[in-house]
Formats: sequence, structure tokens, C-alpha cells
Amino acid sequence: MKFLIVDDSPTMLRIIRNALQEIGYDEVEEAEDGQEAMNMLESVSPDFLITDWNMPNMNGVDLAQNVRDHP
Repeated sequence: MKFLIVDDSPTMLRIIRNALQEIGYDEVEEAEDGQEAMNMLESVSPDFLITDWNMPNMNGVDLAQNVRDHP
């Protein structure tokens, strides 16, 4: 399973990545905001998205809506 984690905090990105690796998930990509995540969607093709709520450029709620609307 491939994960995309989206957070503007490098500390949170590291914590989430480490937690996923501890339970056996090594395919983890990171984005710093919702817009970057949307730009990565095609190339990464994640199975699971973990996102922060409050971020610059595009917040987590808008990101989730855009992912749902994405073909």
C-alpha cells in the first residue's frame, strides 16, 4: 500500500512516516501542502492519503474534496 502524507510541519511528516514504517509500510511519499499533494497525485498514485487540516496554499478539507473530484 502506498501512502501520501500531507503536512506543513516537517516534524509531523517525520512522526507519521516513522509510525507507518514501524507497522510495515515503506512506500510513503510526502507533500508540504495540499497544492503540492495535488501536483503529485498523478505520479504517486497513492492508495491512502493522510492530511493535516490547516495548511497554506490548500487546506486539508479542500485537498480531500479535490481528491474526491479527481478522475
